[in-house]
Amino acid sequence: MSADGSDDGDKFVAEYENATPADVIEEAEPSAAADGDSSDGDDEGAVAGSLAPDIEVTPQTPAPENTLFVALGICLTVLALADTVVGLNLVLTVAVVAAVGLVTAVCYGVLIRTTPDT
Repeated sequence: MSADGSDDGDKFVAEYENATPADVIEEAEPSAAADGDSSDGDDEGAVAGSLAPDIEVTPQTPAPENTLFVALGICLTVLALADTVVGLNLVLTVAVVAAVGLVTAVCYGVLIRTTPDT
């Protein structure tokens, strides 16, 4: 709408670009997708949100860096919640870090012992 209140709707011109080959998404043949037969050699495994019943899921031992990231996330979450509820002090912070560290060490030890080598 213009400043004088007139409607400029009839002056609108729709502009668009024609599709290029890069814009076109090619899908695989339905029979190849249904069979799960991949002759391209790019069979990397299941993608998040996809169903791949023909791929075997094998347990693996947890990596130490993944365990530390999980423990750090739990520790920060508990400390943030404790800060909002009761406020942080040194004793509470040390207790939370020690408790999370102890539980993480026990869980990591159990998972290392019980997960079969693959």
